[in-house]
Amino acid sequence: MAGNITLSVPAIIVNNETWAIVPNSFTYDGGEGEVNVRSASGGGNNANSVHSQNAETMIGKCKFDIFLVPGVDNKLATWKENVGANRVQAIQTQPITGETTTLSWDNMSLVNAVERNASADGVTSVEFEGDRMSIQ
Repeated sequence: MAGNITLSVPAIIVNNETWAIVPNSFTYDGGEGEVNVRSASGGGNNANSVHSQNAETMIGKCKFDIFLVPGVDNKLATWKENVGANRVQAIQTQPITGETTTLSWDNMSLVNAVERNASADGVTSVEFEGDRMSIQ
C-alpha cells in the first residue's frame, strides 16, 4: 500500500463471506515465529550467541470482534466444525491509487471458547490460528 494510509479499515472475509466487524478490533500475527537466542560458552570469559528459529511459534493468527446479530451462532458453529479448514482474509484498497493489500491465512481453526455478550453494546470475539500469513 503506497503513501501514508494505514491498514485500518480492512474488509474481513471468512470462507469467502465478508463480515462487518467492530471497528479497530482486527489484530493479526503473520506467523513469523520467535527466534531463541542463547549464549554458548567457550570458556575463559569467551561466549558467542547462538540463534535458533522456533518452529513451534510459526503460527498465523488473527482475531476480531463481531456483533451478535441473527445468524452469528450458526456461523460460529460452522467455523468451529471446520477444524483446520477455514480461510481468513483481510483486504484493503487504497482510495487514491486503487492499490490493494490482501493478507490471507489458510488452514485456520477457530480456537477460542467463544463467549457471546448479548447486550446493547456487547461484542463477540473470535480468534483463528493456522498457517502462516501470505501477502498478495
